[in-house]
Amino acid sequence: MESNKDTNLLGLDGSSNFERDEYNLVNALMQASNFKEDGEKKRIEIRRDNKVLFSFTIRPLSEEEVDKCYEKATSYTANPAGRKYPPIPKKTNKSLQNSYMIYTATIDEDKNKIWDNPDFKSAKGIVQGVESIDLLLKAGEKERVLEKISGISGFSEEVDDEEAIKN
Repeated sequence: MESNKDTNLLGLDGSSNFERDEYNLVNALMQASNFKEDGEKKRIEIRRDNKVLFSFTIRPLSEEEVDKCYEKATSYTANPAGRKYPPIPKKTNKSLQNSYMIYTATIDEDKNKIWDNPDFKSAKGIVQGVESIDLLLKAGEKERVLEKISGISGFSEEVDDEEAIKN
């Protein structure tokens, strides 16, 4: 039998039907883990001269995805201790990292239509869809998209130690 202290940690304090409440907790955990598919999405419109040129939808990013964007945008140098040791990060291209974040956060359907558009890539002589981002977005537009990605990924809210994390 679980102690009252254990149920407090699970948010089941004072539960009159522990099994039902534990089932609800598991469902809530499952729901929380589906944030990439079911989480908040935002439609982004790129407007210039009061005209919508194109739009795309973004989704939240996980910490692992943010880390991968950093790794892809970082050049490495050999470890002086030898090949059996991991390479050492040399320089991170912040613009490329931001492009990878936008690319990764864009839902697949829109990624295929916009960033990976074969006609656009061919016309511009680019290989990877992530390269499209700097050709299509101005610096300020890119920054605003990144702010929206950060917001729906949970980075923009300050958390008080006494308050629960809310999204």
